[in-house]
Amino acid sequence: MILSVLKQNFQPASITLLLLVLLLGVAFLYARRPGIVRIGRWWLAVVVLTYWAISCPAGVALLARSVTGNYRPLASATEAPGAQAVVLLSAGSRTIRAAEGRLLMVTYPTALRALETARVYRLLGNPLVIVSGGRTDPEADAPPESEAMRIAVISLGVPPDRVVRESESTNTHDEAVAVKRMLSERGIDRFVIVTSPVHMGRSLATFASEGLHPVPSASPLYQDSRGAPRLFPLMPNDTSLQVGNAVVYEWFARAYYWWRGWLQEAP
Repeated sequence: MILSVLKQNFQPASITLLLLVLLLGVAFLYARRPGIVRIGRWWLAVVVLTYWAISCPAGVALLARSVTGNYRPLASATEAPGAQAVVLLSAGSRTIRAAEGRLLMVTYPTALRALETARVYRLLGNPLVIVSGGRTDPEADAPPESEAMRIAVISLGVPPDRVVRESESTNTHDEAVAVKRMLSERGIDRFVIVTSPVHMGRSLATFASEGLHPVPSASPLYQDSRGAPRLFPLMPNDTSLQVGNAVVYEWFARAYYWWRGWLQEAP
């Protein structure tokens, strides 16, 4: 419960965290001691520079190198010989409720992963597609993330009868455990895993700890922007903030997974 609250409210892109760190800096400025006022000025300067770094393309590109490694999209079927399945790991979904109805939507990073999954599906020639993601929305009637992911990959051309949902997991470790069981039940031992390059290293190490060694196919960090104006590298934007947030989150997640013993170096 505490971990869930921290994940939802204390990531860099969370307005809750931003307001708290700004409030602390402002409180320092109103202190009676000059030394504390100077600390407040430095604090606010560091906050501004930090958020600038994790929300502009140049800063994000530099930070992402710490976790992305050399992961890339699968280039051909020969790179995954014998692969019978593609496993899509979730990066969240949203449920919009209004007018006595609801609409399921994947998030921006999940959409990029779904697009890569559909491409790999066509590349491999009709493999099984496992969409993995449980219920993370705190509302009692919230659907699992896999439901929105299933809708997404089907809309991208994957036949419905080739899509299987994994709806129990709430984190990457849970996904590895659940996917291992699902693959074993179907006699599948060779598969491709699709996630972002930021998340790929931890995913492979987590799956390795469960005795699974998938072929990685990394989704892009950004959508294809051909024909769109090129973003100035130092100009902050919402999309770069999402990626920067993912990088910072990954630093803490890797430390937590190491502490729990959920990581094993992939071969």
